[in-house]
Amino acid sequence: MDAVTTEKKKILVIDDAEVNQMLLTRMLADYEVLTASDDKEGMALLQKNADSLSLIILDLVLPEVNGIELLQQIKSDPATKNIPVIIMSAQVQMEQTTLDMGAVEFWRKPFYNAAEVQKRVAKIIR
Repeated sequence: MDAVTTEKKKILVIDDAEVNQMLLTRMLADYEVLTASDDKEGMALLQKNADSLSLIILDLVLPEVNGIELLQQIKSDPATKNIPVIIMSAQVQMEQTTLDMGAVEFWRKPFYNAAEVQKRVAKIIR
């Protein structure tokens, strides 16, 4: 990696579980991680940072609007449709649906392997 690059790549994590936000923030310490607990907060951060986001990590189960609807919104907006989205969920039956909708990966929860998470993220946003 280029040592003169001071700007960290930005990742938006949308997950209502604070423990997952903290876990991912720690695992992805090499990046600037923005976190949101619900669709409104997530969409606000997304709109504000659309041009600088390298990746979105999205939980399917959220308090108001579910992750499927949010993924649809992200992929139908010209400003955000090209940002890669990783879906994470314990609802494994949704894997193919989310991939068909444009998600780049589906992570089964719970995930604990930091090295695997780092490797997959690096591969997607290099």
